[in-house]
This record gives sequence, structure tokens and C-alpha cells, in this order.
Amino acid sequence: MKRVFCFLLACVLCFSAAGCRKTDQEAYVISKSAYQSVNTAYELTESFGSDLYDAWRAAIYDDDEIVEKGIASLASEVSLSEDELRLGAACAAVETIGMSWDELSEEEKQLMLESADELLSLAEDELFSFCVLTVVKAYERNGDIERIQKALTAAKSDMKQLSENYSDYEHYPALKEYYTTTSSFFDFCQNPTGSFEQVKDTVNNYRNQARDCVNDLDYIFEDE
Repeated sequence: MKRVFCFLLACVLCFSAAGCRKTDQEAYVISKSAYQSVNTAYELTESFGSDLYDAWRAAIYDDDEIVEKGIASLASEVSLSEDELRLGAACAAVETIGMSWDELSEEEKQLMLESADELLSLAEDELFSFCVLTVVKAYERNGDIERIQKALTAAKSDMKQLSENYSDYEHYPALKEYYTTTSSFFDFCQNPTGSFEQVKDTVNNYRNQARDCVNDLDYIFEDE
């Protein structure tokens, strides 16, 4: 009888251990998917934040050159192309007067694109605001804002599954912090506020927070 009991106990323990391993593996797979999605969102958002900062700085310290040389000068300061910035400036100007880019005819759109350099000159008195809005609209029109949103939505779905089924997973807190940091950074980039120095501090703070999260998580989810 004692042998039978020991055998049954051993079987139960084996099945239990196998179940735990399966649960851990499932949590790992979901967490890695979430991590990769947040990474995608963060890399695009970090570029977005850098371009906002660089455009803001250039509009303050190199304003004469931007007014004189137009889009080419602004493009030399950021990662966006001249074509992306021309479209961004045109959309910014149209929205400034309360209209939508999609309301314009093709001829009107082309005229606005060809006038992008002049738009920077016309905005000389509020150049930094217009340059920042130009960058935001460029990211909107080139699809990067939508890509960030999709990546964050995918990560949020994975995070919800983790929260509901594996809330005690050891790496969940760091992963959640990475997601929250990236989401907040993205929100700021779409509507940046404050002085230039405040923007600089805000961007650097988000970078530092994200870097700490990546340092905690990258070695765990690195590709095999």
C-alpha cells in the first residue's frame, strides 16, 4: 500500500511540474510577443521624439537659416526627408486655418507642397511652433504614427492576456513599465508642450526610463 501511495504521489508531482513548465512557457511566449511590439513602438517613438527636439532646437538657434533655406535646412536637422517635411508643412498650414488636407483638390495640394519653403518664412514669428507641427504632421502622413499605434495595440492585447492569466509572471512588472513608458512618450510626441528645456528634459527622461526597462528585459527575450 505504501508503495502504491508513493507511486501515485510521484505521478501527481510529475504532472504538476509538467503543467508548471507549460504555463511558464506560455507566459514567456506571450511576454516576448508583447516585448517585441513595445520595442517596435519605442524605436519609432524615440525617433519621433528626437526629431521634435531637433526641429525645436533648430527653429530657435538656426531660425535665420531655416527661414532663408526653407525645408532643406530643416531636413538637415532631422531624420525625415525633404518630401516628408514638405507634406508635413503643407498639412500643418492647412490645419492652422481650420481646414483638412483631404478636403483639398489635387491641384491645391500640389500648390501647397510647392509653397512649403514660403510657408516657413510666413511662420517666422512662430517658427518653432510651426516646425514642431510640421514634424508631427510628417510622422502622421508617412504612416509612422499609425505603425506605433498598431504596435501598442498589439502589445496591450498581450499585456491584457498576461494580466488575466499570468499576473504573477516574474517579468510582468518590468514589461508593463516599458509599455506604459512608451505609450506616455508617444502621447507626448503627438502633443508636445512646455519650454524647449522642458521638452529636452522630458525626452531624456523617457529615454532613460525606457533604457532601464530594456536593460531588465532584453537578455530575457533576446532572439535564440
